Amino acid sequence: MISVEKRQVAEKWFKEYFTKGNLEILNELTTEDFVFHSHQGEHTKEKMKEFMEWYQSVFQEDEWQINDLIEQEQKVAVRYTGWMTYKGGWFDIPSEDQRVKETGIMIFYFKGDKVDELWCENSDAAILFDLGALQKNTHKVF
Repeated sequence: MISVEKRQVAEKWFKEYFTKGNLEILNELTTEDFVFHSHQGEHTKEKMKEFMEWYQSVFQEDEWQINDLIEQEQKVAVRYTGWMTYKGGWFDIPSEDQRVKETGIMIFYFKGDKVDELWCENSDAAILFDLGALQKNTHKVF
């Protein structure tokens, strides 16, 4: 069973940070030395704020659903689904107000009651496919 406090942190992450673009919520939810791990390396809280500013300009009308929460010691794994409207500004992909879907998994590492590290894997390639940036019928989809 997941603790109420950790569930609330995950819910605020999606409601405040993703949906509303509330950058200050990161100060409330994360430690001073917070690190975000991505395929491009490690990032600071400030880099996460820069990302959200870009994201809010490119994707709007977000709707997020937390599908699963799994807690183990200081870690919480979140499987999520999001729907958003593409407004342009990602590579050279034109906007036709396309509605796209993202799925992913985040692993929050807690230090006390705050997130100290975050790992995320998401479906950016599927979004590119939905937007027509990847040519159809060039690969198998399973």
